[in-house]
Amino acid sequence: MRYLRRRIVILLVALILSGCDRLPWPTARAPEPTPSATVPAPAPTRVVPTATATSTPTVTPSPTPAPPTPTFVPLEPTPTLAPVAAELRTAIFERVWTTVRDSYVYADYRGVDWEATRAEFAPRVAAADDPTVFYALMRELIARLADDHSRFESPQEVAAQQAEYKGEYRYGGIGAQIRTVDEGGLVTVLAPDGPASRAGIRPRDLILAIDGIPFTATAAFGPDGPIGAVRGEPGTVVRLTVQTGQAPPREVEVVREPISADAFNQVRAQLLPGQVVGYVEIPSFYVEDVDTKVQAAVETLLVSGPLEGLILDVRTNSGGYVHLMRNTIALFHDGGSIGSTRGRAINEDQAIPTGKTMPGMDGVPIVVLIGPDSASAAEMFAGGMQVLGRAQLVGLPSAGNTENLYSYSYDDGSRLLLATVAFQLPDGTLIEDRGVLPDRYVEADWWRFPLESDPQVVAALDVIAGSREVRSAR
Repeated sequence: MRYLRRRIVILLVALILSGCDRLPWPTARAPEPTPSATVPAPAPTRVVPTATATSTPTVTPSPTPAPPTPTFVPLEPTPTLAPVAAELRTAIFERVWTTVRDSYVYADYRGVDWEATRAEFAPRVAAADDPTVFYALMRELIARLADDHSRFESPQEVAAQQAEYKGEYRYGGIGAQIRTVDEGGLVTVLAPDGPASRAGIRPRDLILAIDGIPFTATAAFGPDGPIGAVRGEPGTVVRLTVQTGQAPPREVEVVREPISADAFNQVRAQLLPGQVVGYVEIPSFYVEDVDTKVQAAVETLLVSGPLEGLILDVRTNSGGYVHLMRNTIALFHDGGSIGSTRGRAINEDQAIPTGKTMPGMDGVPIVVLIGPDSASAAEMFAGGMQVLGRAQLVGLPSAGNTENLYSYSYDDGSRLLLATVAFQLPDGTLIEDRGVLPDRYVEADWWRFPLESDPQVVAALDVIAGSREVRSAR
């Protein structure tokens, strides 16, 4: 799919054991759908690049603490799918099919013969006595649209995703976020005080092997790849071959634990070393009260005095709620419009709230870091800050995947998330397939660098310095 092809895959080691979609959504009752988050397709469908390894990495023994003692810790049980009566199955199918026919943003259904899908799927739905089969059929129906956004979710997935939004969702894993690179698995983020962190694993460590199998030998791990081999039941042990910089590889045993999804969705803030410039990472707009959390993060930076600049990082932000995105822009710019979202029967101005700007930020130069992993609401955020003249953008073009979803809920607890509108800038420029374009292009594997030497951060500091000089000359 077009979006997934251009994404560099970011995988959570702590994936949900049941394999449910980890990208949660709110519930809105049809026939009054509400615009909801705009994030890409579920993580389990992402493809890990494959490579063939010829040998297992050589490991140099190093002193290690005593092996951890496994203790099984149960996760909360996943709700069991209840049977769906034939009459209800048919009713849900008809409502879903009709909603797509009448409301889908693309009037040509992206080349799909939508009338033909009704004739194909109706008898299959009628025969699907097993709820697992029924929900799989409904997912297949919406997947035919292939827009990387729209999807159908079972009651299990809805419950799990709502829990994640509230910070109540837990996974079985080691508490590390990993980016697949040519050499193996690069650790990019650690859950605070998580099992990986306590085992001595650090950001930018490289995972070379899992239980003795090279990380790059993707096929050896089966359909879930190397990440599937790292995740597992809380209380069980995984043995990792880890390398820090140029040091010899070492063996690390980690006991898997329940990990809260909230551990990876925290807004993080710091002053850059040797600078009076703040850095704030906004990993998602699908976090409850994320605008309030961004405000709190910036306020912590202002405690020690005025800022000379602020860097807002949405390079790994795959989207979220549109209204939370607008509220976050309102912290830095009072009012205005960043464009509109338009569909077949909808044209909604994306207006920024007034009266919410933060004290102490007036005139402070802002840079937003973007890249191919910035998607949906994150793209709207970056593009909005740019067109309002409130920030300059540094990095690479964003994903170009800005359809907004409307949510339709059904009596069994399932729901349809349908691309109903697409975002365009005030001048009518569509972001879909194009992406938001940075003011300064900086191509770099930024995740390989410490923050202070990240080439895109360094470029952002240069942009901020130039902005200060221009302001001083006025």
